[in-house]
Amino acid sequence: MTMRIPLSLRLARRELRGGVRGLWTFLGCLALGVAAIASVGTLSEAFKASVSAEAASIMGGDVEVSLSHIPLKDAERRAVERFGRVSEVLEMRAMAESETPGGKRALVSLKAVDEAYPLLGTVVARPPQAPAETLSRSLDARDGVYGALAHPDLLARIQAKVGDVIGVGDARFQIRGVLDQEPDRAFRLLAFGPRLLISLEGMERAGLARPGSMVRYEYRLALPGGIDAGETAQSLKQALDDPGIRVRTAGEAAPTIRDGFTRLGGLMALVGLSALLLGGLGVSEAVAGYLESKTRTIATFKAMGAPSQLVFWIFFPQIMFLAACGIVLGLLVGAAVGYLAAPALAAVLPVAPKAGLYPKALALAGLFGAFTAVAFALPPLSSRLKVSPLTLFRGYTAPERARPGPAALAVSGVMGVALCGLVLLSAPDARLGWGFIGSALACAGAFWLVGRLLTLFARALPLPRDPRLSLAIRGLHRPGNPTGPVVACLGLGLTVLAAVALSDANFQHAMREELPAQAPSFFFLDVQPYQIDEFNRILGAIDGVTRVESAPSLRGRIVTVKGVPVESLDVPENVAWAVRGDRSLSTSREMPAGAVVTSGRWWPRDYAGPPLVSMDAEVAKGLGLGLGDRLTVSVLGREVELTVASLRRINWLSLSLNHVFILSPGVIDSEPMTYLATAYVDPAKPQVADEVYDRVGKRFGNVSIQRVDEALADVSMLAGQIAMAVRVSAVVTLLAGLLVLAQSLRAAMARRVYETVIYKVCGASRSDIMAMMLCEYGMAGLAAGVAALALGAGLSWFFVTRYMSVEWSFFSGPVLAVLGTAMVLTLVMALSGMWRMLSGKAWPLLRNE
Repeated sequence: MTMRIPLSLRLARRELRGGVRGLWTFLGCLALGVAAIASVGTLSEAFKASVSAEAASIMGGDVEVSLSHIPLKDAERRAVERFGRVSEVLEMRAMAESETPGGKRALVSLKAVDEAYPLLGTVVARPPQAPAETLSRSLDARDGVYGALAHPDLLARIQAKVGDVIGVGDARFQIRGVLDQEPDRAFRLLAFGPRLLISLEGMERAGLARPGSMVRYEYRLALPGGIDAGETAQSLKQALDDPGIRVRTAGEAAPTIRDGFTRLGGLMALVGLSALLLGGLGVSEAVAGYLESKTRTIATFKAMGAPSQLVFWIFFPQIMFLAACGIVLGLLVGAAVGYLAAPALAAVLPVAPKAGLYPKALALAGLFGAFTAVAFALPPLSSRLKVSPLTLFRGYTAPERARPGPAALAVSGVMGVALCGLVLLSAPDARLGWGFIGSALACAGAFWLVGRLLTLFARALPLPRDPRLSLAIRGLHRPGNPTGPVVACLGLGLTVLAAVALSDANFQHAMREELPAQAPSFFFLDVQPYQIDEFNRILGAIDGVTRVESAPSLRGRIVTVKGVPVESLDVPENVAWAVRGDRSLSTSREMPAGAVVTSGRWWPRDYAGPPLVSMDAEVAKGLGLGLGDRLTVSVLGREVELTVASLRRINWLSLSLNHVFILSPGVIDSEPMTYLATAYVDPAKPQVADEVYDRVGKRFGNVSIQRVDEALADVSMLAGQIAMAVRVSAVVTLLAGLLVLAQSLRAAMARRVYETVIYKVCGASRSDIMAMMLCEYGMAGLAAGVAALALGAGLSWFFVTRYMSVEWSFFSGPVLAVLGTAMVLTLVMALSGMWRMLSGKAWPLLRNE
């Protein structure tokens, strides 16, 4: 066999000279799938590279020390200053009100900075600062009025302009510029309020940073050249020795949006992988069709004594060469997308992706393509090599396809396992990876079963009197029928489309219908304990406010879980947010209204024993906690060990005052807490909103007010951008399905040429033949659409309920769209193939020419 390989390669090269007609679908399917995976992977890597390159600027320094509620003590501040230059920054939410006639009040993301700010980069504002003017001078006080830089969105909301004066807390600020860019811009997906930049002196004059207020103190450290940031961070952790103080390096900056982009990229990559696996069917059909066109050539080789192994090595190198061409084409497209999309994404992302070549992403896409090509090409190649030399004398081949050899099936199985490994390796969440693998296998088995059931049903169905419809039904179960390929190719593409459409419909419904129906109208932050009674009285006296809820709140951080430091835990991605930073803690003697305890019991109202906690059941499961287990939290530098007394199921969509951790009475009662509050307004009285703003805002200048509809608008905009990205990936999958369907129908039409000639000879008109075939393919398309609808609904339910934690409902709009698309695509593709076939003359085939 080794001596025959040069001969087989020589013959393969000669075969390629004759062209690759019939294998363009092969190239297209591989190129499309690989391009989708390579594009998403390249953009994801480009974003990560940009974050890594600008990490210090994103965070505002080489090392950051941060804590909630209270600033560093003097000794702790000196410990930080020993390592380099320090800049102090305070961040919180507050209310800003324009003093101009007709001005309005709005929630802002308030940021106070010292004279050393910014340590890295520059603040970009309009009008530009004079060469001799520093940022601190533009923010200092002039005639008792401090300076501020405002984001353009804030000016639009409060109807103000540069030069106007606004009130924040107990202080007045003059807007001295429009803030276009911060070097340490907040790297969060949602900020809930436009930025207002002021000085630390202005913040102190405003009187907002009170004990217990939701203030974040950040100390950015710029290290001298040659000093390692990681070692400095470790030294600071030992020197400060406070679990409530977070120390991180620039390389750990922006975890939320980076992880969010990684998860979105992983989801889009899985949709792109769906296109590639669907393209695998096209590979199989294209190889089968190409080898069918080479039937006489294969029979000739065998008639001349060529063994099956030699014939295999004649055609396998051809297919792999074309596969390599398709993969390279897909990689080139993926790399080009990385360069072309970076400028467009720069307008919507805080950091523009860094355009360039990313070998890891391209190599992963190339491996996906190579494994797919081998896995799907070997079975039809092995099957078509079993052509008998008698075909040369019969002039035709049997419509039934031979079974692939065991060796080909074994190698395809190994490639399938390798594909599963790559999926798990590249998936952002193990649940998503395993879910994709299970879904792919389930869909493949389901559509094989649907094809078989449709064939059996057609065989058992009584034949109607109309000969066209009768022949259409027979066509579904005759030997060599295209029912299975058509159902599989169209059904898999439509399954992805149906799943994406239903998931998007459910999410949009939750955002637009369910949330506003059950959510409060207002959130209130930083209500001081001495203000809460008067606050409740003022809101309760407003006609149209139907309900007011309030709960004490204090920020804390999980330190250990069952005695193990959180840094040493392998926390699942879905609950990693609970241990990533500070969390809101509350305390209550009575079980909150609407709380659902799934296990354990609430403590008595007069409880005065050891510290207990009631926590979210999903978070507890992710952390491996059960009833009676213990965890330690740090509250204002004090560590408190808590025992899990009960677990609750929290409906986050209610937007009520839900706390992951509710502590028993007496644990944090003596700490400087503030109150969170919500107000529910009668939908029939929308004018009440302005009265709530006026009465609460004028009486409590320190209280931040967040309208829920404004917050939902921000979330809806972000969700819309994510949904659009996933929809684009789904369209790629549908395009792959169209390519596969075109190849399947073309192969089916090629096998039905003789059948069509017989119909013509027997007197059938062109319209009769078209009507018969359209009925046949229409029934197959309808079966594919119904099956895709059921499978897509199941996948959507799993993703929406388990991955997005949103209630799932069935919507008829996407259903009709999927069924209509199935019918139209099948009929259009079949019609185009039929028209070409029926346009040919019958006499060349009758003469066997």
